[in-house]
Amino acid sequence: MNLLTEIRKNLISFIRQNKIIFILFIICPMIGAYVYGVMQEDVFSGKSSFEPITVEFQYDKTSLEGKVLEGMLSTKEVKNFINSEAKDDIKCKVVIDKTFNDIEIEKISGSDSSLDMVQSFMRTFSDNINQYKVLYKNIEGVSSNDQEKKALTNNIIGKLQEIQKVASVKDKIIQGYKSLGSREYYTISIFSFSSTMIMLTLIKLFYKEKRIGILRRAFSTPNKKTNYLAGYLSSSFIIVFIINVAYILINRILGIAFTTSILWILITVILQSLLQASVIGFIIAFVKSEKVSNAIISAATALQLMIGGVFYSIDMTGSSVLKVISNFSPNTLIINSYKNLAIVSGDYGALNQIIIMLLVAALFLVISFIKINIVWED
Repeated sequence: MNLLTEIRKNLISFIRQNKIIFILFIICPMIGAYVYGVMQEDVFSGKSSFEPITVEFQYDKTSLEGKVLEGMLSTKEVKNFINSEAKDDIKCKVVIDKTFNDIEIEKISGSDSSLDMVQSFMRTFSDNINQYKVLYKNIEGVSSNDQEKKALTNNIIGKLQEIQKVASVKDKIIQGYKSLGSREYYTISIFSFSSTMIMLTLIKLFYKEKRIGILRRAFSTPNKKTNYLAGYLSSSFIIVFIINVAYILINRILGIAFTTSILWILITVILQSLLQASVIGFIIAFVKSEKVSNAIISAATALQLMIGGVFYSIDMTGSSVLKVISNFSPNTLIINSYKNLAIVSGDYGALNQIIIMLLVAALFLVISFIKINIVWED
């Protein structure tokens, strides 16, 4: 049996036996997101906010330009998005020469959006400091005493600090970023939960085929095991992709969620579906017993509710171990991808999660096919 025939057979079987279940995977998450979003609307806060970016600054603090920069970094407005006092977990490093003409910005860790934010802040600062230098030269040429010149200089420094902090906050926090409302947040988060439940349903369907003898009959023919697995995973990919796209398009049309770049939403949903299919393949390649599979399904469901950020943010727990596990769980990658696309104005918002999804999916698929080539269902 060739691959296309295997895919067609599986799709027909999936749709005939489970079409109601698959439809419910579109409808039920929407209803749940609406109900929970309305319930939490009054108390919802901060789940889509971002922590200030930790930046290490190296510059001459004794110079007039350095005093301007130091004053701005100490203001409440700038501290909301740039933390220049932290010593650990530095995201960006800014090195400024003594003349304040050469500014080097290096990303140490974190996302490209953080680097872009720091670059914009320094670009605005550089523009304003150049204005300051012109004004300072003009002040030096004024026929006034030193005390009057000093008072005028301090007044200009204060004005520049005020301009700098307002422009940066407006450009990057108000225009470049947005907060998610409760409806949008739970539409995305419950979608990530239902995405995992789809995977678990398709895994159970595999063990059902195995239990009633379909798998044994398939292997009694010249059909190769790799061909069977490729067909099952391709069929699973198509099913989850259709469900994912339908859910996203309905919510997008209604204006509830997924309203950002359609291109990046499409890229994300393709890689999400590939990740879902790869997880299905990984489990059925390594787990022979249906009882063990059921235990994994129960544990996966419980873990999602505990650390997946579906009904509450993982940041609310004090366990660093749970946070690390959560960052690499499939449903967390899914929720963070769509959440970051919604929060950050730009296609780079979910780039990190998209790359991780691609790498994890590729790794799971390679390992799964290597495993079944060695031994599988003998």
